[in-house]
Amino acid sequence: MEGLQELMAQIKAMGSEETAQGPSEPVDLLLYAPCPVKLAVKERIENLAASLAGTPQAFTWHIPMGCTSIDPYDPVYKETDPERLPAVIASIGFGDFWRKPFVERFVQAGVFEAVRPESISPLHVRSGMLDPAGAYTVYGATPYIFVADTRRLGPLPVPRTWAELMHPRYKGHLVMCGDGDDMADAVLLTLFKDYALEGLRDFASNVKGLMHSSRMAKIAGSNEPDAGSIYIIPAFFAHSVKQPPHVEIVWPEDGAAASPLYLLARKDCLSRMRPVLDFFANGFSTIESAAWFAPLGLSGPSPLPKGASLKWVGWDFVARNDVNSLRDQLGDAFRQMTAGLR
Repeated sequence: MEGLQELMAQIKAMGSEETAQGPSEPVDLLLYAPCPVKLAVKERIENLAASLAGTPQAFTWHIPMGCTSIDPYDPVYKETDPERLPAVIASIGFGDFWRKPFVERFVQAGVFEAVRPESISPLHVRSGMLDPAGAYTVYGATPYIFVADTRRLGPLPVPRTWAELMHPRYKGHLVMCGDGDDMADAVLLTLFKDYALEGLRDFASNVKGLMHSSRMAKIAGSNEPDAGSIYIIPAFFAHSVKQPPHVEIVWPEDGAAASPLYLLARKDCLSRMRPVLDFFANGFSTIESAAWFAPLGLSGPSPLPKGASLKWVGWDFVARNDVNSLRDQLGDAFRQMTAGLR
């Protein structure tokens, strides 16, 4: 397996508009953020970096902005030397930094230490999203909820729980958040955890098609041919456009499936990276659009419904499973289950 250093040297000539130095060396902050908040987060990081330039806490950073461009830091999870890792890795979903080899080499070995905000959101506490092992910091979450077109549903009731989505009366009514290789991994993992493969199969049998979140928000309640009656969609996109009167936004009574926004901070870099870590712990929650991503810190009133809860897979589940591999297996299985339905 080619080491990260050699690979970085090979592609150094490619450059990157969003990095503060060449990719032949590890940056201090490697950050992958959800698209709806990426520009705001990038601006905050740029301003923070500028304010710390020339001080002992100055840092370099890399925030990939494109969805399809080659990212020279993609192979970083293959690294074997902890000193070759970024000081802070921030990412989303259950991707590379939940891979079993990476977890065994670095997470379980105690390389990382979680950080906590000044005031912790009760939503995270109730949902059990604070890592008891003290390695991962889940600083936010993408909540997956329902958007229902009552006109298309007709006499059918608007579903209020995830279990209801498996009822055969909703066959052909569901539109799942997914586009190309991208899939709502938290939804699949949560359904599998709570209802096993049989439950996931029942859910898949009711799916009309897969669709990107932004398109869901635009066509919900419309007469478009690919429109559905019930959309599984991130909360941000559900609220991003004004919906017609016959469209209802539903926060599941048993909790919105939560996909993590998380960071891993090297213990040996905590002091130097404190301003960056403070941004994730406290500053992230001050970004207006970030309020829809259930921030760990508290900065003011939340737009989330009163009594809203998150459906987190749980740290015991994470410990028992290679969640990255399981995510990929479930994604492949789900596509096969729905292939003949579209």
